[in-house]
Amino acid sequence: MIWATRLITEEEVASFERLFTDQAEAFDPNDQMLLVSVKADWPGVRLWVGVPDDDLLSSYYGFQPCKRSELPIAPTLVRGSATRFSRMFHGH
Repeated sequence: MIWATRLITEEEVASFERLFTDQAEAFDPNDQMLLVSVKADWPGVRLWVGVPDDDLLSSYYGFQPCKRSELPIAPTLVRGSATRFSRMFHGH
């Protein structure tokens, strides 16, 4: 899984949700992709996207690649498999 992150405003979250949903439907039959967030100083939101292929990241303008170890400890699931999210962030 390849991860990238970006600080955005709350108003921008919906457009990245739509992008993520479209990509996941087209390129993620195994439900690996995740879009997670953490609230930042208002009106900021930090998003992280996890994709199985580097080519998918090019659609996420302004996102910077990051390591798995740089992910937040307790993010909120925005889009993606709740089961995969739970396993990855809650050890279930």
